[in-house]
Amino acid sequence: MTINSRFFLTFKSLALAVTLATASNIHGAGIEKDDSAKTQNPWAINLSLYSWMPGVSGDFGVGRYGKSIDASFIDIAGKLRNFPMAFNGHLEAHYEKLGVFLDGNYMSMDFKPRFDRISSGLSMEMGIMDYGVMYRVFGPSASERVGNWSNKSNSNLLELYAGGRSIWLGNQLDLIRGISVSGSKSFTAPIIGGKVMVEFSPHWFALVDGNVGGFGADNVSFTGGVLGLVGYRTRFFDLPTSVEAGYKVLQVSVDKRVVAADITLNGPFVGLTGYW
Repeated sequence: MTINSRFFLTFKSLALAVTLATASNIHGAGIEKDDSAKTQNPWAINLSLYSWMPGVSGDFGVGRYGKSIDASFIDIAGKLRNFPMAFNGHLEAHYEKLGVFLDGNYMSMDFKPRFDRISSGLSMEMGIMDYGVMYRVFGPSASERVGNWSNKSNSNLLELYAGGRSIWLGNQLDLIRGISVSGSKSFTAPIIGGKVMVEFSPHWFALVDGNVGGFGADNVSFTGGVLGLVGYRTRFFDLPTSVEAGYKVLQVSVDKRVVAADITLNGPFVGLTGYW
């Protein structure tokens, strides 16, 4: 698959959402103007904790040895020595239209050995950290949304961002006769992206977030991701909160003599976000 086709697939859903949000933003402009007058504090923070259950497909390599995997999350759970360990979180801090973000994913999978021609079990650890700056092209600021959390809203938004993606890979292949090879390496590459949110009612909203990166920097030939979710706005102990569910796809293609990977992670997730 070429990078051009990956770019198209990554932004296909995002482009459609941008078109819908732009068309309906004119209708919500008057509401945004009235709401913004009520907000005094330009700062806003939101923190998300979510559980992602991805399947894995692609190739892993350690030195001159490699292994291919193509399994859904359900298949993976049956092929692991233990339950996959994963930690996922997303943090944003906004000042008016500007913001910074930090998104972290860590997962550890320990596959059972298969006694085929080369025989290999596979232990894989992956940590991915996204970070950068963002600018809200249109839509209410983050503090305006939090300040008017309980009021009727029909305000959509478009946000663009740029930053970096740091990837840490640790692979171990168990070969025949008790021999194993292992290696680990970290990579960092730039990413660019955008996200669109459309509010359907005072409580329900949808969000699409897409990004691409790599461009050959630090042996990362390509990396990209798409996230789509539906959320419900509520309050938890009087704290503005939203509950989300959706689907996330992440692709990573790195090539290094020590460790290599050309993989796609994709699967459903559920999350909880608090707003201040």
